[in-house]
Amino acid sequence: MKEAALAIELPSAAELEAVAALWKRERREFETSFSGTSMLPAIAPGQAVVVRCGLEPAVGDVVLFRSNSEIMVHRVAARAGPWLMTWGDANWLPDEPVEVIDVIGVLSDIPPGPRTLFRWILPRIFATRLCPVERLTSRIGLVYRVQSLFGQGVLAFSKVAFSALRRRLSPN
Repeated sequence: MKEAALAIELPSAAELEAVAALWKRERREFETSFSGTSMLPAIAPGQAVVVRCGLEPAVGDVVLFRSNSEIMVHRVAARAGPWLMTWGDANWLPDEPVEVIDVIGVLSDIPPGPRTLFRWILPRIFATRLCPVERLTSRIGLVYRVQSLFGQGVLAFSKVAFSALRRRLSPN
């Protein structure tokens, strides 16, 4: 006789938002683990971590946050007003900005992230304090497009870059 599969229903965005608000208000602390690899080597897949809700995230903290309908864990690379630039330690590029209200909690006792010149320069160029979130989102999108084109080869990248330059300089 076959066993029936257990169906797990994921919470809706509204339900997740309500639970996150309650946890933040009560400053709940809980232990959990995640399966992704974007935070290697600081957090291994399946490693137990402690999440402390209701804390204000600072640059360098690893945060648990909502991004659309997903739950993500990444490090805060920059902060300006109501939004954060997050970046997975193992990722080549940062995420699109998230609002501080989408942060569920800050992870405790996580070692410092990678210290590269690129990770130091990029947030300072793109995420200035006066930069509106829409501009930051478009700048990060541009970096992803350039990286994607460059991944197709130097000739494809050069062709697109030359075409963009020619359009910008043409009198029409």
